Amino acid sequence: MAIAARSTLTGDQKRRRFTAPVVFWAALGAVSVMYIVIALSLWAADGIHAVDPGVDTMPTAKRVMMHVVEWGQVGVFVALLWLVVIRPLVRRQRLGFDGLFLLAAVLLNFWEPLDNYARFAFQYNAFHLNVGSWGGYIPGWQSPHPELWVVPIAWVLSAYAWGFFLAAKAGCAVIESLEKRYPNWGWIRQYAVVFFTNAVIAAASELVFLQIGAIVNILPYQGLTLWDSGLGAWPVYNPFLFSAIWTVLTALRRSSRFDGLSFVERGVEGLTGSPKAQSAIRFLAIFAFAEVTYIGLYFLPFNLFAMMRDIPAVPLPSYFPTP
Repeated sequence: MAIAARSTLTGDQKRRRFTAPVVFWAALGAVSVMYIVIALSLWAADGIHAVDPGVDTMPTAKRVMMHVVEWGQVGVFVALLWLVVIRPLVRRQRLGFDGLFLLAAVLLNFWEPLDNYARFAFQYNAFHLNVGSWGGYIPGWQSPHPELWVVPIAWVLSAYAWGFFLAAKAGCAVIESLEKRYPNWGWIRQYAVVFFTNAVIAAASELVFLQIGAIVNILPYQGLTLWDSGLGAWPVYNPFLFSAIWTVLTALRRSSRFDGLSFVERGVEGLTGSPKAQSAIRFLAIFAFAEVTYIGLYFLPFNLFAMMRDIPAVPLPSYFPTP
């Protein structure tokens, strides 16, 4: 009897250890989603107001190109949404990791105002279709007039789709290609290639966005910034911050290749037998891991770099409003 009891206890302990990660991440995700719903509800109750671009005009060619990229990204987002979310649901199939991950990437939009948490350091062009900002409803907000921050709703919804989902998917494809070509390579070499590939993609993307006038870096750390005296100011650390996020999320997606469950979802079967409940728990776990990665690897260092700047920002046209 003592042996049987000891065996049962060991089994229970193993089960608890197995389900502990998904319980932690899903609980964190549930708290985050509840907070997001409350914050957005308070923001909406106060009235949603677009940020006015002001009196300054923008070169026509740049403005046209900016909108082409803006709505082209919307097309990419809609296509991805159909492929990995809507079509499986129409076919009454359970959402796989990709579908849940895409939805989590969309929800990450809530944290976008954190660029300006400590100082008003970044801005989107107010000629975008925008809805103002809910930044002031994030606890501890420090920078003045968060309502001036432009949230270009069509741009960011779409950019998060390709910037997170497609980056993770592409990273997995790179590793699979390396495994075939260099079978003796270890995971460190593989992920180093993914990291630097991501950095190149992030750099090219940001430089394009700067050149078409879609964004502006207001308070980058001048010691690590090129062209700091104009609208094209480019902090060279940004691509590496984004690459770090995308590389970690590549590892998350890649961990699901065997049984469809990433390392933050494993053990979900031990919590409930309901397929719908399992999908909800998995979504919360994926979202929580993604938001912690995003905040920790991008927004935290980005704000620290902004706080290191010790010279004034350059004057900006009115369509990049600042306090």
